[in-house]
Amino acid sequence: MWDPILSEFKGLEFRFTDSPKHSEDSYSKGLALCKENKCGCYGLTWGCPPGAPGKDEVKTILSTYRKALVIFREFPVSDMKDGEELGRISKGFQDMIRDISLKARSAGIPNFPLGDGGCMFCEKCSYPEPCRFPDRKVISVSAMGIDMETFLGSIGIEFEFRKDSVTLYGIILFR
Repeated sequence: MWDPILSEFKGLEFRFTDSPKHSEDSYSKGLALCKENKCGCYGLTWGCPPGAPGKDEVKTILSTYRKALVIFREFPVSDMKDGEELGRISKGFQDMIRDISLKARSAGIPNFPLGDGGCMFCEKCSYPEPCRFPDRKVISVSAMGIDMETFLGSIGIEFEFRKDSVTLYGIILFR
């Protein structure tokens, strides 16, 4: 059911697995990481706390969507300190996650997309007013309390940082 959808997206790598399990400890760490606001999205988008799903809703989401499609790609970066370049790469990758999610829904696959950082669909998020495009929203993996290094390691994907490239990851939870 996924092959026709994923064949449209060249250059991405995919791994199917079980969805991450909820952990109180991991959720608390993810929320604390978000509150540090290193990405500048805390309190500004529906994809990040406090607008993102809370602890009880996260538990429900992770128990409802029991399968996961992990999406990843390495991108060359000329300057790791260039916020504009990293922002363009992140937005482009999140757009691909969103496109895969929307195509899956059109094919009858209910899903819940997650990505790095806050939702980047709107130029200016409506938060705290209601989300204008809830079907296009991508929630932060950190806001969901998913420790990506641990989760990726559990499925045989090495999580690493490099000097000249960045690997971005997304997860589409599905039933």
